[in-house]
Amino acid sequence: MKLANLPFNDRYVNLLATFTLILLFNSNSLFSQNFSNNEPKIEGHIVLDSIWKPKLYLSHISDFSKMYTMSRSMIIAESDVDSSGYFKFNIDYLPKNDNLYRLHISKKGASDASIIIGGKEENHFFIVANKASKIEIFNNNKTFSDVTFKSDVKNKIIDKVDDIVKLIDSTNYSATRVKSEFVTNAFNDQLRKIADTCSYPLVSLYALQKSKYEVDIDNNTDYYQNFIEKWKNEDSEYFKTFKSKVPKRKNAFDSRILIALSILLSFGLGFFINGKIRKRPHKQTLALKTLSVQERKIYALLKAGKSNKEISDDLNIGISTVKSHVSSIYQKLNVKSRKEIINFKD
Repeated sequence: MKLANLPFNDRYVNLLATFTLILLFNSNSLFSQNFSNNEPKIEGHIVLDSIWKPKLYLSHISDFSKMYTMSRSMIIAESDVDSSGYFKFNIDYLPKNDNLYRLHISKKGASDASIIIGGKEENHFFIVANKASKIEIFNNNKTFSDVTFKSDVKNKIIDKVDDIVKLIDSTNYSATRVKSEFVTNAFNDQLRKIADTCSYPLVSLYALQKSKYEVDIDNNTDYYQNFIEKWKNEDSEYFKTFKSKVPKRKNAFDSRILIALSILLSFGLGFFINGKIRKRPHKQTLALKTLSVQERKIYALLKAGKSNKEISDDLNIGISTVKSHVSSIYQKLNVKSRKEIINFKD
């Protein structure tokens, strides 16, 4: 039956139904266009309090040390947030490899390039992305940094890591120093386990970075050396910086050789020094060489316990001459009595 042949009321109902179907089709098409196409993008819906500007900023974080620094030059893109909370960044210009980025908002009246660290007004969060990423972001309350990721596995892990860090901070806020250390160590171990099991290089390094690895390197060197070995083919600036901070692994074979050489060198040096000591003339032996022929004869008789009279008779010289020689012997040998002469080492 044609629409024109229907009674007015029926025609009205059919027109209304047709119009409703068109609206539903268009709205579904719009939603599908926003979220279902396969173009690379960062998009989503966020709930913002009235204190915030309805605009998002995307910054490139080239180094982990710059995560909490902010300047206008770091911002690479902006997106308006419409009345429904929808925003979108086209990212086909990004590098093909994963990099670290930061999304932030700013308060009305404040500089665009400003971030707030910690608390309910924290105005930023981090993501890992590349030129092929399709990232959908939502927040269910007016806390901007409390976000969820619809299907992006990498950033779900990033979100989990950030939740652990926030839990550390909130637990330590009212804890004693000892308890705070226990809590921090336990959660940092958890972050290192995430880093160890994660199959995405930059996400893995992000988890390790958040565990404050620099204070743990000396106590846990093998772990970090194994981590480097796992990602040895990664040559991004993020990994180059990290690798430069971890002590080099010592080659076990080279270490054994060095130990063996050290032992041999020690023995050799010991034999050399001992030989030199043995060959080196004793100080007293050198002193004896300063005695004249006659003084050596008298020295021998003194060692034998002879008196001056006995020495005089044995050598057929005067007692005064004997005394003169004895005095000279004492002086050359640096002794003061006949007892020292007897004990003197030849």
